[in-house]
Amino acid sequence: MAQKIVAVLWVLMIGCGGAFSQVLENYGPRILENYSATRIGAYDQIEVMVDLRSFPKSDLKVGLPEGAVVFWEDRLWIMAKSDTTIVLPVTLVSEFVGENLASENKLTIISPEINPGAVILQKGYFSNEEQAAAPVLIMPRKVDPLQPEYRIKSAFPDFFFVALVSVLLLVAIYKLIYPFVLGMIITPTSVVSAEDFSESTGLQKFFSLDVIFFLLIINMAAFLLLMLLVDVTDRESLLFIVRGDLNQLFLYWLLGSLVITGLGVLKFSFLQAFGFLFELKKVVVPHFFYLLRIISITIFVIAFVVAVIHLNNFIDLEITVQYSLYAFFWIYLVGVFLLYWIMSNRVPFKNYHLFVYICTTELVPLLAISKIVIG
Repeated sequence: MAQKIVAVLWVLMIGCGGAFSQVLENYGPRILENYSATRIGAYDQIEVMVDLRSFPKSDLKVGLPEGAVVFWEDRLWIMAKSDTTIVLPVTLVSEFVGENLASENKLTIISPEINPGAVILQKGYFSNEEQAAAPVLIMPRKVDPLQPEYRIKSAFPDFFFVALVSVLLLVAIYKLIYPFVLGMIITPTSVVSAEDFSESTGLQKFFSLDVIFFLLIINMAAFLLLMLLVDVTDRESLLFIVRGDLNQLFLYWLLGSLVITGLGVLKFSFLQAFGFLFELKKVVVPHFFYLLRIISITIFVIAFVVAVIHLNNFIDLEITVQYSLYAFFWIYLVGVFLLYWIMSNRVPFKNYHLFVYICTTELVPLLAISKIVIG
């Protein structure tokens, strides 16, 4: 009878072996002893001494809140992009600590307003099911102790501010050469007064040096903001335009600006073709410059706001860029409806045909671009 019971127990242990877990050391009580969990928001970092020499064949289980950064002996180890639980062999952790391995090593967890009760730190044997597939970046160990340790630094922040200053310099040069044109384009009151549809407006020609120069400047600012959006949101399809050294980033920026400028020229040619089709040749140029005015003012304001927030860290940059993108498309959409209202009052044309013209030339491209950029 006893042999049968032992056999049954062995079968149960073998069958449940995949889910077997055993905690050898739990550092949670030690953390709570030094950092009270009731004082949420009172800490920005937690330090605990961990024994990596005992139970070398065991695993280390670490549970981290979103945005936590972990250091072993002041050396970067983990960056958690979301709430994360990972299980790693103690031997790998010991190799990462390397020559600093001692009887106890200091583990530092840095996170704004960290809750000590949300941190999990245990040593033991854990099943594979307990490992969460959450986004986490684990820094590689230093293979050769004689080689210096390097941190990968992105060149984009430096590039962004140098490029932004370059755009401001070009705007200053443009103001010296064409002060009347610049003042007329970026005047907000002209959006309501609809000066572009009057006969006295100075912007009657598209293919002129002053217009092409301004179009290039505004597209340089627009593509710079697009690069910032890609950098802070990690959009995989466009990541190549924000990776590389300063020379590569400037090359991508200039090429992208030229491509957008070329698309602007194609957009004007497209408007001319539809103006000929709908017999609206006289409103093609005012139509283009009216929306260009709205786009220019919006881009300059967004660039100013993003630059100030980026320098002072008032708000999370990713949230700022995303909401700025949403604001841009909503402002552009309002501008399209204002364009329709102005043209319906000033153009002797049926509202139905005018609505089809606006939808074909503005709303459909806007929705397509929104789908591509926003996702």
